[in-house]
Amino acid sequence: MKKSIPNPTRIKDAGYSYATSTALNVAVLLALMFGVAGCGTALSNLAPIQPVQNIADALMLKIDNPNQEVVVPAVPSEELAKPVLDRYGMETAGFRIGASRDANMEALTYVLKFGEYAYSEEEWHNFLGEWVDTRTQIEMGGGAEDKKVVDVVLMSNYPKLFQVQARQPILTKTEDGITVSIAYWRRADLDRKYNRGNAFSPFYETEALHQGDKTDVFYVKITNNRSENIIFDVKKCRIVDQGENIYHGLDYNDLEERLLYMARATGLYVKNGLAKAREILIEKRMHIVEKQVGTRRTGVRPGESAEGFVPFVQTKWNALELSVILPIEKAPPPGAAQRYQTVEFVFPFTHDRGIRVSQPSPKRY
Repeated sequence: MKKSIPNPTRIKDAGYSYATSTALNVAVLLALMFGVAGCGTALSNLAPIQPVQNIADALMLKIDNPNQEVVVPAVPSEELAKPVLDRYGMETAGFRIGASRDANMEALTYVLKFGEYAYSEEEWHNFLGEWVDTRTQIEMGGGAEDKKVVDVVLMSNYPKLFQVQARQPILTKTEDGITVSIAYWRRADLDRKYNRGNAFSPFYETEALHQGDKTDVFYVKITNNRSENIIFDVKKCRIVDQGENIYHGLDYNDLEERLLYMARATGLYVKNGLAKAREILIEKRMHIVEKQVGTRRTGVRPGESAEGFVPFVQTKWNALELSVILPIEKAPPPGAAQRYQTVEFVFPFTHDRGIRVSQPSPKRY
């Protein structure tokens, strides 16, 4: 039987084709690897907790899934609100995305910003002075829409607002002569600033810790424009997610206990870290405004400000929508028979599990 002799040209072509195919596969694999690495790098530079979703995100959601019922309003009660917003150069920067069936809900939180996305304290207070009448009309059901309680928050990127420069957008809210500003701080940024030298960061943690033993940290500034003291207790602060899970605020004693329970956190490093905590926690930077039997209450005196970090128990990874709630107690006028009243400053944030997972590991500098 005659044996078939392979064609050298075919062997050469087949070898070339195989080599070319292999080279292409390797190139595609490398491109995919670099692409994934690039995405990971981008995500690792973002904050897992950010101000409430913006309008661009909502519009993209409608484009990606036209069948999904998503409300994308321009401004609350536009007929009443838009003239005031235009007069002060403000625009809607964000809001809570809701299903259309909830479009007429009784309360809405809108995040506003100036056109240049910067902070202007004078313009903000001028806007609020005129907004009072507009807000009253909206809450009474004026205009073409049903009555709603409209919560207004200012978003800015003005880092000089704080003594410690913010790396994330700042939310500001003013109620009853009290102005509160808040910004989230990433773990990596906290490590870079405080987890260095011969001191552990006051918020030090390891990857092995349980979620309930880790922290989410915010920087808060409180300005008291009232004629009486205001009282602030970080232990009464809380974060509430869409599943009504509650994450409580942590004070200096809680941070001290956390460090003492960590096997790797010992000696001089802990001592120096706790000394730093006394310098940067808002509770330690406030004055004692009231002395009672067995206790002292800290807060902000009239015409003054206080600022510093406020840590919370870390949110669960399946959290999506967050409300950061900071209760502030208003003292009555001296000699008055009135009771103390509490104003709750509620700030809307969102949480992204993908960004949380991609965050860099704790690091010493």
